[in-house]
Order: sequence, then structure tokens, then C-alpha cells
Amino acid sequence: MARRLPPELSAALAERRRIIAAAATGRVLDLGGWHDHLGEYAEPPTVLGGLDELGGLDELGELDGTFDTIVSLVRTPLVQDMDAFIGGMVGHLAPNGVVAFLEPTVRPGRAGDFLRVAAWGQDRFGGLYLDRDIPNEFRERQLFVTDLHRFEVASVAASFRPFVDGRARRNRHTSIE
Repeated sequence: MARRLPPELSAALAERRRIIAAAATGRVLDLGGWHDHLGEYAEPPTVLGGLDELGGLDELGELDGTFDTIVSLVRTPLVQDMDAFIGGMVGHLAPNGVVAFLEPTVRPGRAGDFLRVAAWGQDRFGGLYLDRDIPNEFRERQLFVTDLHRFEVASVAASFRPFVDGRARRNRHTSIE
């Protein structure tokens, strides 16, 4: 089964994408997806991937820490290996850089636990990975989440409704390996 993001997300998240792009500073890496927000960046970003495909961070070569802002807009549902994905972002992130993200996540608390158990054994949401606590995924990999806003997208299926919009940076008190 092909992995497809719900088309309703495009309109529902358009304004948030534009705001995130307008706030990005310095050298920007956009991990792909929609392209309607690209004109909001102060300088043209480096762009990887398309809407239903994930460009490989390894396409950029050495992990050289050259990007001041890395923008991830609904990329995590396409990622099987979060260690490699976040590790690649961190490797390309400048020492004082920021990861700006807009991603589907699980609901916190008992409601989220119930939905994860109910989905156990089913097709992974059409081949997409929607059973992750995205802020915690960043924290587990030694990134410090500095801003976080949880919200729901009412126009999509229940498994795609909970979202987070946030920013993360390197934890200055812990080395990342």
C-alpha cells in the first residue's frame, strides 16, 4: 500500500507552514512536503523530498552542522527509523541552530494509550507512522524542546488529528553522539 498523506492537511496546515517558514532564520533546510510556503523564507532554502516521499538527509553528504534552521513539516509519518532521522537533522544543525517542526503526534495520557492499543496489529495507518510522541522523540535524542503547541486538525481521520507545532535545539548541557 502506498503511503499517502491526507489531502485535507494541505489547506488545514497552510497558515502554520507559512508562519514557520517566515520565522526561519539563517541557512535553512526544508525537509520537503508542500511547496506553497517556500516563498515565505527570507532566503531560498535547501529543499529535500516531495509530499509523499522523504528526501534522505544523507543526500546532503557530511554531517557538517551548516544549517541554522531545519524545518520538518509532516515528515515523521514517513520515517521508519527515528534515530537516523533525528540524528541526521542534528548532524546538519549548526551549534546554535533550531529544528522547527509541525508533525502529527499521539494524544497524551490515557486517550493516547487507548488509541495506540486499539491500533495494535492493524496496518500502520496506511503505511504511515502515526503512533509516536513527537516531542518525546526529540527529547530522547538529547534535543531540548523550547516551544510546543498541541492542537487538533478536525478535517482529517482521528489518527491524524493530534498535531504539535514546536521548536527544538541542542541540549547545551549534554553532548550528542
